[in-house]
Amino acid sequence: MVFGKSRVRTIAGTAAACAVSLVAITTVRLAGTTAEAKPWSLPENALITVRANPAPTSATGPDRLTGARGSTADLPDGPPVPRLGYGTWHVVPGSGEAVGDGLVQTFSVEVEDGVRPADGDPAFGRAVEQALGDPRGWTADGEVALRRVDVEEPALRIRLTSQETARALCGFELPYDTSCRIDDAVYLSAARWVRGAKAFDDLGEYRRYLVNHEVGHFLGHSHEPCDVDGGPAPVMMQQTFSTANDELARLTRENPQQAVVPTDGKVCEPNPWPHP
Repeated sequence: MVFGKSRVRTIAGTAAACAVSLVAITTVRLAGTTAEAKPWSLPENALITVRANPAPTSATGPDRLTGARGSTADLPDGPPVPRLGYGTWHVVPGSGEAVGDGLVQTFSVEVEDGVRPADGDPAFGRAVEQALGDPRGWTADGEVALRRVDVEEPALRIRLTSQETARALCGFELPYDTSCRIDDAVYLSAARWVRGAKAFDDLGEYRRYLVNHEVGHFLGHSHEPCDVDGGPAPVMMQQTFSTANDELARLTRENPQQAVVPTDGKVCEPNPWPHP
């Protein structure tokens, strides 16, 4: 299994946009201190710039692809989401034994300063750890083992990230909130963590998918289409957008996502696991 360091983004953005975002987000940690966080708000002096949203394309195709709710890629309605943090992250305390028998990859769980998960940082940490430690997860094939750390330098940082920071880092060419992996970090959109995706009826299942999908990129996996009509979707399918190949192909036609998605009518069931 290849553990690459190349830049992989769920939504392909430009390097310039990402570079601007990293410079523009003011770092608030100095000499081990952290400025008082302002949760879920856009500071008046924020320098970060997000491109104007392109107008969404009207959904086409049969109802089984999009239903009556419009595009399945739209962020579902729900509670307020964390809009903008400070662009720095703090490590959530917690460590454990390695899960799996393969090559050990360590990971830390982090939350962007200014973002306050509804159930607290520890609950976010537990959710990530449980998703990665499940017998149906990436460790099932014996090729990799995963161990959470909070003091030593991790191989991977799993970061809960505010809506605007995630858009700046991951790109917003397609007008849908998403998450991404960049080098040794995955950035989980807090907007998606709070509201999920329309393909998933269960928010907990979507969160497990989100973790496993982005960690899958770190482990060297690329996007996949639905392969068996009516079967579980591959965890590397962009289920945040859709579990239907035709709809996914339509959404990504102008912005390819590392995979050729056939317009073959196949529709998978939502699935959060690498080895269901």
